[in-house]
Amino acid sequence: MRIARHSDPDRSLAWLGLLLHSTDSAYPIGGFAHSGGLEGLTGRGQVTTLEHLGEFLHHEIVDTLKFVELPLLYQAWMAATAEDEHSLVQLDRLSEAVRFGAEPRLASRRLGIQRWSLFNKLHAASMEPPEFEWISALGVVLPHKHLCIIAGIEAATMGVPAAAAMTALAHQTVMMVAQAALKLVRVGQTGVQTLVAELALRSPELVHQAMQLDLAEIGTCLPRYDIGTAWHETAHARMFLS
Repeated sequence: MRIARHSDPDRSLAWLGLLLHSTDSAYPIGGFAHSGGLEGLTGRGQVTTLEHLGEFLHHEIVDTLKFVELPLLYQAWMAATAEDEHSLVQLDRLSEAVRFGAEPRLASRRLGIQRWSLFNKLHAASMEPPEFEWISALGVVLPHKHLCIIAGIEAATMGVPAAAAMTALAHQTVMMVAQAALKLVRVGQTGVQTLVAELALRSPELVHQAMQLDLAEIGTCLPRYDIGTAWHETAHARMFLS
């Protein structure tokens, strides 16, 4: 199978540098232009303290990771490993359908499109011709290119284990909110990093649960989050795109 080109035991950690590169804060996909829904909730007075921020991270953000982002990344990783183009298209459509608010949908698309563009520009030269042709054709048929789907495809193609890619996306998501919180809420660096550390301890549990989730179970019911993102969409002034 062409996708398994990095599976040589002598290169067991060859993927680590690639993963660190693509998840670094300097990697230009625009993640820190978004607040992960936090700005909408702060604008409505729902998140104003460090305690509120912790509740938001441990509830809305954790549920979104567990029931949307991580299971979709895992399913995309498996489909890409099997070079199943049809399943990847369907997963990208599902990722679009389970996002209630317009802004979360657009944010996921923007980040995914930019990550896809960088992936192709930076790694095309290292691909075998058949693999490059498959990736190029896939880029044409993917309807939305949501971030979690692209992250799964990228990880499978570059030999990154699914659990590592899922952990990295969870960390990126939490850090996006954490960085936004420093501008939106009266909190300090130490308090925010304490919450980041708490969420990191939950990552193995979230990854395991996401791997067990059936496709029919993907999706969330988070009214406060959905109302906050809808409010943000029409706010008179805002600092973040979403």
